[in-house]
Amino acid sequence: MPYKPAREIKPKAKGYRGKEPFLTTGEYIHWESFLERNYIRLADFDQTVQEIYYQPICIYYWLNGKKYRYYPDFKVVFEDNRVCLIEVKPERFIKSERNVIKYAAAQQYCKEMGWSFEIFTERQINPNLLQWNLSLLRHLGTQEVSEEEEDCIFNVMEKKQELHLFELREHCESMTEEAFYSTVYRLIYLQELQTDLVNIKLSDDSLLRLN
Repeated sequence: MPYKPAREIKPKAKGYRGKEPFLTTGEYIHWESFLERNYIRLADFDQTVQEIYYQPICIYYWLNGKKYRYYPDFKVVFEDNRVCLIEVKPERFIKSERNVIKYAAAQQYCKEMGWSFEIFTERQINPNLLQWNLSLLRHLGTQEVSEEEEDCIFNVMEKKQELHLFELREHCESMTEEAFYSTVYRLIYLQELQTDLVNIKLSDDSLLRLN
């Protein structure tokens, strides 16, 4: 049965809305801001996240004697079956009176459900160069590659332990340029190779290590 969100996302006159592929499941996840889109990419990169749902539930809260509806942005399910409701919000807005009350209602709801509730701001979602690198990896590092190509990379890295990307290329001359970069980027995206994605733009000078 197709997923049905608690709130339908409709077109709006201002701002941006769209859908981002969640590569872990192949589903498209709706977003209502670029910060939400970037959170989806971040969650997809998290190896412990198995599922994500947008606009998953409606939570009621009271403000100035009136009852309102609150729809958290996402529900995330982890590989150990933990469930977390996620609110994505620019940091400057999280301490407004309305939001403080909304978040308290969400925390109480999650406590009753045995879930957790977390707020993600640009500080956690967009640190330095992480999203630039994730965008590159999602484009080039999610292509299918052969086991032989992966083995070639692993064999070199197991011997050297640490190499710059251009040095690894010199050890894999038998691979085509396309096959080499597709394989390396895929292994980085799958976190089987480690490099600093937060502070350094991914390039031939990136330092690689086996995870």
